[in-house]
Amino acid sequence: MPGIAEKIGTKLLLWAVGSMGAGLFGLFLVTAHQFWRSFFFMNGVWGMVDGAIGLLALRGRGPEGNIRRILLFNAWLDIGYLIAGAVLFLQRTDVNRGFGLAILIQGGFLLFFDLWHALTGIKQI
Repeated sequence: MPGIAEKIGTKLLLWAVGSMGAGLFGLFLVTAHQFWRSFFFMNGVWGMVDGAIGLLALRGRGPEGNIRRILLFNAWLDIGYLIAGAVLFLQRTDVNRGFGLAILIQGGFLLFFDLWHALTGIKQI
């Protein structure tokens, strides 16, 4: 029976596959505009990182210890991602704005994901 880390890892892996799929779709099929190319590229990169973390959790190589504490720590990191995304999104160049929007979406999802699992009780997973 999968443990808590594996269940969370599965959910994160599903998000990662969607992010990588959207990134590939956008980069190769949708547009050549710099804003959207950077947006889709950044989503793909986040998908790869989230996928690697999800796979590690599924293989039982995730962090040991208090999962709730780790999720709350990650939520603080997610707030940092949102700040960085906002700073980039407010820049003048299309590339920075595209990266910023993608980081805002990914960081927003991760903040919700981490807080949901930490505050609603990981026993409900």
